[in-house]
Amino acid sequence: MKTQQYILFCFLTFYFIGVSFAQLAKCAEPGCPANGVWGEWKNDTKSICNMTCGGCGTSFQTRECLSTPVCNCTGNSHRYIGCNFGACEYPTQKTCCPPYLPMVINGVYMCGPVPKTIESTACCPQTDLFSPWTGWQLSGNMWSRTRKCIAESIGCPCTAAQTQAQTQPPCSQPGDATEYCKNIPVGRGVKHQDLVLNNGEDSADLVMFGENQDGNTYCQLLTDEYSAENRFEGALLIMREASGVCTTDTVFECVNGTDGDTKRRNATFTCNGTSGNWIYDYTGKEVIATVIGSWV
Repeated sequence: MKTQQYILFCFLTFYFIGVSFAQLAKCAEPGCPANGVWGEWKNDTKSICNMTCGGCGTSFQTRECLSTPVCNCTGNSHRYIGCNFGACEYPTQKTCCPPYLPMVINGVYMCGPVPKTIESTACCPQTDLFSPWTGWQLSGNMWSRTRKCIAESIGCPCTAAQTQAQTQPPCSQPGDATEYCKNIPVGRGVKHQDLVLNNGEDSADLVMFGENQDGNTYCQLLTDEYSAENRFEGALLIMREASGVCTTDTVFECVNGTDGDTKRRNATFTCNGTSGNWIYDYTGKEVIATVIGSWV
């Protein structure tokens, strides 16, 4: 009989928890709830009730602040409460231990009221509360990112989407480095243009000029000993890295440009879905601005 009562009690407990989630009222004020959004009280995995009935034992419970860092929580994250609330049977001296009292709930003789797993002051936010978006991840030919509905686990679902997906790389186009990097000693910024995005991939290309035109020296003989000896010519790429430092790179040997007449060739970049910046493949550095340079 005792085992049957305990099983039925567990069923009723989970039932009432589910109902309480569904019946949470809307918060009176917009924005973050007054105490934040707390999760359900749960028994600590290492806590074992030391009594078998009457709410006489003690159990250690913890709960998680679900809304950090969007909304701070106030209140305790742990508590000690009674446990095993089935009524004690004869010949025990007490049916229930204080402060619990004998009562019948849906035909089950037990000790109560049972402590709530959700605070009576809990409420559903007036508007959706989400965790920050995760970084973008590329899977197959689709980029996607997710966020978590903060109060969903306590019965407050969100209406807006929790997932975004697209084929276009999510990194922002680099800005124009002309003004910021104007003091580069080897050249000056001449032409800024957007990267050519490769949809369904994590890469993009910047078409570099290999021929000299309009009075600009896009391509010149390199002066280091090895390059000069081999008559290598290079085009100038000026970049502002995410750190704020201005750097340059000789993207290619002009004579090796893929377009036979204009000798143009791509500088390649890879999208960092977490930071939202492009990584220049040759150096592995994140860049936030670029400009094609003319040698001086």
